[in-house]
This record gives sequence, structure tokens and C-alpha cells, in this order.
Amino acid sequence: MKKIFLKCLILLAVLITGCSADLTTKEIVKTEFKEQSAVVIDNLFNITYVENYAVAFGFMEVIDKSIRLPLIFFLVVIEILFLLYIIWRNRNKNIKHLLPLVFILAGAFGNNIDRAVNGFVTDFLHLHYYNIYDFYVFNIADIMINVGAILLIIQYRNSDIDLFNKKSVKI
Repeated sequence: MKKIFLKCLILLAVLITGCSADLTTKEIVKTEFKEQSAVVIDNLFNITYVENYAVAFGFMEVIDKSIRLPLIFFLVVIEILFLLYIIWRNRNKNIKHLLPLVFILAGAFGNNIDRAVNGFVTDFLHLHYYNIYDFYVFNIADIMINVGAILLIIQYRNSDIDLFNKKSVKI
């Protein structure tokens, strides 16, 4: 019983810490960098304030705002409920199997809270290479979602983990 409680406590701490780190950094950027961009590493990395009214990589940007915002909220709520279901269904598994899902969940919460409060997601991490390569501006929540997804893929490819509790097939 103590082991299960400790696992839940760790996962909850990761969720709260990740979401808080995301929202805190967004608030700092909104107050400190709203009208400017700061060079962190010359010709490679800047802090650049961007209001993202769409989702990742500008997806859904062309959809009218009156449809886009409710649709994004709906999809994210479905995602969060699905992740909570998968976590609950796999609650007896090792913490390392649940941690990637909690990373994704923390990122989803961070971006959805920001969108609910502001009507957009604050992005600010800008990778670029001189004027040759310019990557989309992103935030801490996006990093957490991608790290969680990568960890899930690595775990799935390197073991017999099956989060849907079906017979696994190794390729």
C-alpha cells in the first residue's frame, strides 16, 4: 500500500511540477519579453514571445476562431480523459511505464490552462540557424509532450509493454 501511495505521489508531483513550470515560464515571458526578443545563443536560440491561436505547428490556424477554440478545447479534454483512463487502467504497472503518460498529461494541462485563461497558448522558445533554418516557436508544455511521446515509443519498442492490456506483438 505504501508503494502504491508513493508511486501516486511521485506521479502527481511530476504532473504539478511540470504544469507549474510551464505556466510560470509563460507568465515570465508575457511580462518580460512581450515587446521584444532576447538572444540566448547568437544565431541559434532566442526567447521570442508568440501568441499561438492554433495547435502544434499552426495546425487548425485557418479554421475560424469561433469554431477553432471550442474544437481545440474539446479535443484536449478528450485527450486528457483518455490519458487519465490509460493511467488508471495501468495503475499497477511500474512507475517508469506511467511517467511518459504523466509528462504528456502535464503538457496538455499546461497548454489548455493557458488557452482557457488567455484564448491562446504562449510560445517562446525559438530555435533557428541564422536565416537558413527557422523552427516553430514552442514552450515547456510542448517539450513535455514530446519527451513523453518519445519515451513511450522507446518503451514500446524495447519491451513487451502494452498500455491497452492486449497481447503485445514485437516487430
